[in-house]
Amino acid sequence: MTPTPIPMVQEICREFVLDFKRREIETKSAKLIHDGAWKESKEDIKCVVKEILNVLKDIWNNEAFDPELAKTLNEGTYQSTVIVPVIRASLKNLPVGDAFFISTSEKQSIASANRKGEGYMGRRPDIMLVVKYLETVFELMYVECSRLISSPQKKTDDEIKLWRETNDGLYWIRQSLKPDKDQFGIVGMQVAGNVLHLNLLVRDMVNVHRYYHLQSAEIPVQFSDEAVVTKFIETLLLLRNIIITNLSLLYHAPTATSQRQMEDSTTVSTPRDDN
Repeated sequence: MTPTPIPMVQEICREFVLDFKRREIETKSAKLIHDGAWKESKEDIKCVVKEILNVLKDIWNNEAFDPELAKTLNEGTYQSTVIVPVIRASLKNLPVGDAFFISTSEKQSIASANRKGEGYMGRRPDIMLVVKYLETVFELMYVECSRLISSPQKKTDDEIKLWRETNDGLYWIRQSLKPDKDQFGIVGMQVAGNVLHLNLLVRDMVNVHRYYHLQSAEIPVQFSDEAVVTKFIETLLLLRNIIITNLSLLYHAPTATSQRQMEDSTTVSTPRDDN
């Protein structure tokens, strides 16, 4: 029942171990800001696009996403076979830092637990981008995901939950570091059915939290035309560009020197274009 091991496999693994070299990435490279410019070369961006398209190809070849069968898929299956692979491909080999990972399975948010206080359970986002810096764990992105076929109420509930999670994340970071206001932000991604909404929470110069709805795109779960695929890729590249910049801003942020009183966390949101 068990085939004999293939010597070639052992040789390939040996070569991999011997040839492995950890990528050398400086967390204190030149400080980046949100200025409307791409932070990577066209060649690097081209590589990212190919990674995402390879994931998309696998999804399109998966008969589980046939229009009829897709209606029966639960939230967890949608996340694990579409959303998480796409996020991983979009954020692969970031040029700033390397101590971060994608957290799944609704792990409790440290930021939320801290803000609620001792004895209270924190919120559990579907997915988080977690980074470790200065021996502290920070959460830079939260994702809330519905089923592929979802109800309007679920979409509304997730939007509210995501807003709360991003506020918790920004509050948590500012207890330890003071990244630039009107620049650094926490990403909130909502997957509502087959639509991806990209949001960013930023603290402005007067300590008001501004929740920007940046862009929305259809998720091409089934074979789609060029325009749909292009918009989806552009949205994911925007996400990558934001994360790269936010990591740089985090690494260059001064350390908090005193315990301040809780700052005003009033949130102003920009309207979302769902058309």
